[in-house]
Amino acid sequence: MSTNALNILVTGAIWRAEQLEEQGIRSAPLAWAEVSSLEEELARALPASQPEGRIARRGAVRAALKARDVVRAQALAESYLAEKGVPETLQTALRGILEVEARSLSDRFRYAAKHYDLGDARHLARWFQQAGAFGLAA
Repeated sequence: MSTNALNILVTGAIWRAEQLEEQGIRSAPLAWAEVSSLEEELARALPASQPEGRIARRGAVRAALKARDVVRAQALAESYLAEKGVPETLQTALRGILEVEARSLSDRFRYAAKHYDLGDARHLARWFQQAGAFGLAA
């Protein structure tokens, strides 16, 4: 698929997600997940050295967070940070996005933040997502 077509799809998906979110419709996170997937596809098509490639990478991570998929956002950010030739501005932006989310989680779940490390929580969330509910029985 061409980058022009992907840009059109991303724009439409963002509009839908914003409208659903604005109306308080519970499927808004699913719409943001679609945005994240489309942005990820766009990021694959464009190098991080191009402004559009950097925008797509930041957009994929932000949309994953809006989709309430912190594990996916973390994985995307890590993969983008591991790319060769990633500009320092993009590295800083991606780390900043994750730090803001971490602070937000700590503020929302103060008791848990006092007693548990966020890294441990992310590790457990990733493990639980991969193993599923029955992974606890293994």
